[in-house]
Amino acid sequence: MENILIYLTDKYHGCFKYWWLALTLGIILLILGVLTFIFPFTSYITMSIIFGITILVSGIFYIVMSASRSLKGRGWLLISGLIELALGIILTLWPSIAAVILPYVLGFWLMFKGFTLIGIGSDMSDIKGSGWGWTILWALGIIVCSFIIILYPIIFGMEAVLLWVGISLLVSGGSLISFSINLKRGLSN
Repeated sequence: MENILIYLTDKYHGCFKYWWLALTLGIILLILGVLTFIFPFTSYITMSIIFGITILVSGIFYIVMSASRSLKGRGWLLISGLIELALGIILTLWPSIAAVILPYVLGFWLMFKGFTLIGIGSDMSDIKGSGWGWTILWALGIIVCSFIIILYPIIFGMEAVLLWVGISLLVSGGSLISFSINLKRGLSN
């Protein structure tokens, strides 16, 4: 058992030192999820800018996390970060275009976020962290929500998009906070 813990600690050591990035992003996503419910009728343009900035920051965090040479799956983190960075720039610089395509962008972003959370849940399982099963289960829920938003953007109008986005942000934030706590525990072991 001790050899397994040493192996996992060596394998994920590069990720452990970035526990605070996952915590920061999780807190940001939680705050945005709460704000989505508190101010549901903000303008569509403002929402696209806010999500553009959030996606941009999320992309930067993933790119920074991918810089660790010992991190398993860092290529996926880099690809995820680059895609989110590009989406964030587009949404921030061209809000009028973003307003038209926002349900689709949010749907695909949430889908991608769900797949990323499945990877995080798998990593949590590898480091023997708690809550990995719930993380994967919530990630699957986020993926289902993203398909609903993408397939029915008109039926599920702005209110429904806000509801699903708010729920997805809360779940994503909570999952990243849980992951960061497990990383912090792994660093101290």
